[in-house]
Amino acid sequence: MTAEKLERAAPLAARKLPRWEELPDLDLYMDQVLSLIHRYLGREEPPDGKVLTSSMVNNYVKMRLMPAPEKKKYSRVHLAYLIAICVLKTSLPMAAVRDLLQQAVAEREESVLYNEFCDLYEDTGRRVLEERAGDGLSRSSVILRAALRAQTEQTLAWMLAEPEAAEPKEKKHGSGKKSEK
Repeated sequence: MTAEKLERAAPLAARKLPRWEELPDLDLYMDQVLSLIHRYLGREEPPDGKVLTSSMVNNYVKMRLMPAPEKKKYSRVHLAYLIAICVLKTSLPMAAVRDLLQQAVAEREESVLYNEFCDLYEDTGRRVLEERAGDGLSRSSVILRAALRAQTEQTLAWMLAEPEAAEPKEKKHGSGKKSEK
């Protein structure tokens, strides 16, 4: 693909999220939270709607994807959760996002986890563009490859995020029914 065409996708390589220390260290009301999230992720906004609404935030709390606000105020922790949820929900089912976040938070401190998330988010954007630079493919081939790669990566994420299948339960023979041989 030509450099001119890649220029359109350049924001992927330059995307940046605020680090934990850069998130506001004071409690915010819902409208302030929405404004900040849109500022941080606005370029990622889906064509069919907003990246985040107050209803979505309320649902995320009900679904236990994030902690509940304290007296209707949201902290730095809430902002970090919302940024991660907004990014991850585009490629994972919400139950998988919840399980992933719960597992990750159990393994390490929220501030460390969030900064690692930011690093991965930014690095992925850079790598994807580096792989496309100079590949000589037509625009339609690059779009097709990107779509197929996205589908494959999403399928991989779903497979890995799916809870381990429970082992089949053994049949009990003392249930009053005779077992046939």
